[in-house]
Amino acid sequence: MDLLIILTYVAFAWAMFKIFKIPVNKWTIPTAALGGIFIVSGLILLMNYNHPYTFKAQKAVISIPVVPQVTGVVIEVTDKKNTLIKKGEVLFRLDPTRYQARVDRLMADIVTAEHKQRALGAELDEMAANTQQAKATRDKFAKEYQRYARGSQAKVNPFSERDIDVARQNYLAQEASVKSSAA
Repeated sequence: MDLLIILTYVAFAWAMFKIFKIPVNKWTIPTAALGGIFIVSGLILLMNYNHPYTFKAQKAVISIPVVPQVTGVVIEVTDKKNTLIKKGEVLFRLDPTRYQARVDRLMADIVTAEHKQRALGAELDEMAANTQQAKATRDKFAKEYQRYARGSQAKVNPFSERDIDVARQNYLAQEASVKSSAA
């Protein structure tokens, strides 16, 4: 296209030189050449500026295909043919059973997750209560062991060594139970 424009200008300039009998000298040829450069450059820039393009490809289309983003069975097609449509207008209606089944399943998953959350909350409360009970039992055994230990410090020991060891072992076992319950 560019070459055609350049050759057309050269033919036009040659015809002007012949028709108007312009003398060929050192002023007329450079003037015609510079004028041609400016005129042809302007035409090419104007054509490129007004011509749509992309970096990947050029394509002229008369109609634009409509491609769906989802798949499904079409149950209704609107009868708008060869008319302008606006964003948001309904072109097709799809069978909603597949999508409704997915929505229902997701709603059921939400309900299941809420029930699981409540169950885990109840389990957490139960574990906290078990920990409190273990601490209370530990404190009871600690007081009992301290009572046995103080009694063994007296001049006359009212408790046997076996009773003191049993109280100490009960306290240590309950302390371990509290630690495992807290973990």
